[in-house]
Amino acid sequence: MLPPEQPPPEPDRPPLSPEHVQAAEVFGKTMKRLHRLISSRVMRGMQDELLEWDLSFSQITAMHQLRARAPMTVTQLSELTRLSVPAASHLVERLVKRGLAQRTENPENRREKLVDLTDAGRDIVGRMDSEFVSAYVTAFQGLQLDTVQAATHHLQRVLDEIEPLYSCQEHP
Repeated sequence: MLPPEQPPPEPDRPPLSPEHVQAAEVFGKTMKRLHRLISSRVMRGMQDELLEWDLSFSQITAMHQLRARAPMTVTQLSELTRLSVPAASHLVERLVKRGLAQRTENPENRREKLVDLTDAGRDIVGRMDSEFVSAYVTAFQGLQLDTVQAATHHLQRVLDEIEPLYSCQEHP
């Protein structure tokens, strides 16, 4: 089983050239530099949400996974968050008690419960997204217009190629 951050292997794909691997490493380091410049503002916004709602980082991670893939079982959530099943179950229970998640019966297996975010849970994750975007907007609005447009164009090409690799993954 692959971690959710990595695309699935492609058996029909030829091995990558050393130049391709090196270019990917340079691009990764470049993205890390950009993230380092933006991350302090993003983390402040995340910290505000964590404090306001008294949420742990694991709970926020679980909420993001639920928004992306719900409904899912506690076992699936535990695999995606790299928590034990009992820890994930306890985490879900805390989210349910706060009204941020809900459990429903799985129509395909009545012994199993499915977990999803409530509107309040989606609102918290949405506010975090807004704060994240705001951090980038603040950083990029000081750049030259043609630089922002070119970066947008090239990153869109990257997303167009990479998103299908990630979207085809199913629950582990």
